[in-house]
Formats: sequence, structure tokens, C-alpha cells
Amino acid sequence: MKQVNRQNQYAEFSMTISTSRELWRYLFRGQKNSSEKLTRVEAFHDLIERQYAALQQENECIFGSISSLSRAWHWDRDTTSAFITDLEKFGAVSRYDIGKRAVLKLNCTIG
Repeated sequence: MKQVNRQNQYAEFSMTISTSRELWRYLFRGQKNSSEKLTRVEAFHDLIERQYAALQQENECIFGSISSLSRAWHWDRDTTSAFITDLEKFGAVSRYDIGKRAVLKLNCTIG
């Protein structure tokens, strides 16, 4: 019987899991970060909340700057920019730059 290397077995495909804002709020219920600096998960949750607020104002995108996100998350600008770039690579966000302003949109379905 041929043995399969489990690590390589799953390397050939990706898996996408649909979540909702409500699920994220549930997952964070009762969680308190011990520092002001947000984790990547908390920063992503912040983007979800920002996207929701933008949609409530009938905006499709989140307007701001990398600097404003850096201040909100207590990260340096390079870390914030790299995080947004990584989210783009994962297909979680789309980013457009207008001057110094970053225009972000979570790649989500609305319903």
C-alpha cells in the first residue's frame, strides 16, 4: 500500500470558507487583547467592521490611508502595508491607491 505524505496531499488545492460579520463578532465575544497593538485577526475583524460601516453609508469601499490603519491598529506603516498586501494575495481584499489614500474593499458577498 502506497503511503501518502499528508502535507503534500493538501498542497494542491485551496479551501474557501464563507463567514459572516455575525460569526466574527461571536468569535471575538469575551476576547480582550492585553495590549493596544492588534493581532492580525483583530485587524482583519476591524476591516470587516469598517466594510460594514461603509456599506451602511452606501459606500462600496473603505476609504482611508495606511497611516490611519497603522494608528488604529498600533502597528508601524510597513507592517500595515505588508498585511494589506498579504490579504490581497489571499484574495480577501482589493486595494486601489488614490494619491496617499488607500481604497480597500473586502471581497465579500452582500446579502
